[in-house]
Amino acid sequence: MRPPTRIDVSERRFLGLTYRQLGILVAAGGLALVCLAGLKAWPLWLRIGLVIVILSLGLIWAFWQAHGLTLEQRLLDALVFHRRTRHLLHRAVRDINQGRATWPAAEPKRQAAPRQAAQTAALSWSPALLWITANALGMAVLVFLTVWLWQGGAHQLALLWQPL
Repeated sequence: MRPPTRIDVSERRFLGLTYRQLGILVAAGGLALVCLAGLKAWPLWLRIGLVIVILSLGLIWAFWQAHGLTLEQRLLDALVFHRRTRHLLHRAVRDINQGRATWPAAEPKRQAAPRQAAQTAALSWSPALLWITANALGMAVLVFLTVWLWQGGAHQLALLWQPL
């Protein structure tokens, strides 16, 4: 009996996640834990904000895909494209009739262009990386402000507003 020859390792799963996603999430979680426990000199609200940003970036990196490509595949494609010395084109960048002499006709023929029926445009929208990142950072800021207000920030604001 022969083992299968065409195995895609990215399709294998552990706890419902691919090994790539699991590795990214473990690395982001470990980095967030190190930031939370290791940066004792920083205030708690700043550490929690940093942890939320790290975890949201890890989630985006692990689960975001555009047209079936992961984030690192898209970045690698963009890097390879911009590092090329030549960009292949479908046709040359010159006009087909370049250099030919054309003589105007005695009388130009006028023809009425037929009217086309109005067409409705089909809109398809999918969230882009910038949209997802902006929403994740916005949620991180909201959670950060909520935790800060809950742990004494509201009292600090009240002390600041009393003299005014």
